[in-house]
Amino acid sequence: MHPEHLDLSSPVFLPITDETCAGLLLVDGATALDVLTDPELAAMLVIQNLAQATDKDLNANAAEKVLAKLIAWAVDSRQSTAAGLLSEAQRLFDPRKLYFGLNAIKRLDLRFLLADEVSARDYLLPDGRWDVGFKIRHQSDNNPFSQQMVTPRHRERWLSAAQDKLVRTFRANLDEDLHVQGYAGIGKSHLIGVLVECLRPGGTLILAHTPEKLATLNERMGAARDRNTGTTFEAFARALLHGPRPKPASKPARGPSKQAMSQELNILGFRGYDGQATLDACLRVLERYCRSRDHSLSARHLPHFKQSLSSLDARVLLEYSSRLWSYLEASPAWGGRTGFETLLMIKRASLAGCAVPARYTHVLIDESQDVPASLLQILERGRQVLITLGDEYQQASGEIVKRKRVVRQSDVSYSVRSGRNVERLVNPLICLHSEKSKVPFEGARDADVGIEHYPEGFVPPEGCVVLTASRWDTMKWMIELQHASCLFSFPDKKAESDLKDFMTTAIALFKPDYYGAESGADGAHSYFSEMADWQQVREANLFDESFLWVESELEKGFNVAGVTRLNRMIGSSAKSCMLMMAEAAGGMEFDRVLLTRGLLTNVQFKDAYEFDQRICAVYIAISRARQQLYLPYDVVEWIEYHKYQKYRESHGY
Repeated sequence: MHPEHLDLSSPVFLPITDETCAGLLLVDGATALDVLTDPELAAMLVIQNLAQATDKDLNANAAEKVLAKLIAWAVDSRQSTAAGLLSEAQRLFDPRKLYFGLNAIKRLDLRFLLADEVSARDYLLPDGRWDVGFKIRHQSDNNPFSQQMVTPRHRERWLSAAQDKLVRTFRANLDEDLHVQGYAGIGKSHLIGVLVECLRPGGTLILAHTPEKLATLNERMGAARDRNTGTTFEAFARALLHGPRPKPASKPARGPSKQAMSQELNILGFRGYDGQATLDACLRVLERYCRSRDHSLSARHLPHFKQSLSSLDARVLLEYSSRLWSYLEASPAWGGRTGFETLLMIKRASLAGCAVPARYTHVLIDESQDVPASLLQILERGRQVLITLGDEYQQASGEIVKRKRVVRQSDVSYSVRSGRNVERLVNPLICLHSEKSKVPFEGARDADVGIEHYPEGFVPPEGCVVLTASRWDTMKWMIELQHASCLFSFPDKKAESDLKDFMTTAIALFKPDYYGAESGADGAHSYFSEMADWQQVREANLFDESFLWVESELEKGFNVAGVTRLNRMIGSSAKSCMLMMAEAAGGMEFDRVLLTRGLLTNVQFKDAYEFDQRICAVYIAISRARQQLYLPYDVVEWIEYHKYQKYRESHGY
């Protein structure tokens, strides 16, 4: 059984590089053709022909037949007095057709060769004609899944050399804990499927962060997965606390609003914040507490405030947070309104001393960068072997929970999803991060992700995922896509609701006399918890270009009615552009991905920590694409630009 990344069809490889084709669009192409070989000229004409081919004729096999005929004609013309292929190519060259033909390639099973492969001419027979067997031979020689394995369950598996080495190490040490740091696209889900087949059926517990990630993992594992052994973090914690039980027929009551809650718990406010804003601050404290291994609340769980807390403020906030925690313990149904219900469930299980049931011998975790310390605490109480696979670069903010030093560590850097062109973009990002792994990223030869630089005003194609830098950037793209009459969507209802609350709160702060201070049943969006008015919002976002653009729209009259109009542009994900922040896209894959100019901003960063966060966000965004990547400009140039920029802190901004 082949892994999900392996395309069983054989693509046709054109004997020309994509750089050569792009160069013909930038110069006088007809003049530049005289340095090309006959196979390159034939490939160029084939690409031009794609621009005018009908959908019925638009396929790789038809393109290869035309290519073979052109190369054969060139061979025959050299043996006669007829004009050669060069003169015909110069006569027929049309940069417009070449441009549209290059776009058509993205929908076909056609690939470019590398420069050294073009010059090697292995695609020609001894007589100079096209070798129809080249595509199969070339794919076989460059297939990353070169290692065959028959699992203990008598299933055939194909692995890359890096995956095979890891599996061999694992099978030789089945009783040892293991952590795999693997870059995007190395086939972690496929690896988990192979590892499961090396273990006793029914004895492996597989954990994933969310239901969506668990569904994706199960889909990629296919027949390898054991029945009923995969579960989410929250479901696992809930089962530890309450045992398996059917889901309730109806949703529990939402409970009191934040405003009513603050009054009920006598949370009066502090530092000029009202009771509701203080309750939001308490929730931030409790979220940090739930992530930790700590048994009780303390000052170490206080979040960062723009203005440092006094000792009195700290004691007051901890007292209020303690009251809120007691309420959550007595009324767990309100946990759904905290925004971190999963963490709450995990923390309760951790405090209760829960451990993995003894019937399991191994625990496997995919995307382990999402694992909070409180969950790791539960897992380490048991006697099971713990295997984690994750990518530290897919966590942009916060600390990644480290495994113990005695745990065997392994790095897998060979990506079977991303190719050499993505490798060229990713490695400079890795080199520039101030702390994380420096093992070079390696892309597969035939993992062909197309890269296109888009102009100002570009409207993404249907189904493209637009990855943004912030909520302000997302809001900007919502408005711009509306102006272009382009439908957009969100990953889920939670993200959609979050953006709506964010926009209505921003509008209310911009025009407080007209809209009032409140924004929904739970008041202002948590993003604005430390911002009492628009002046403070502006000071906090003064260097965010997307914020300044949105502020300009607000000054032009964008209001709540505008939000309603935006809501009408939300469509089905298949026919729309999906909007999401890059940091939230870790562990996902999409056919087409666009990085916004806000994400690749040229504004100076505040400090090294902020730049490290952006490096991770850009890494996540670049490595999500399976087929096509749209960039505002070259990422390597963007990296070089910021490499020599000073941070705003050094200027005293």
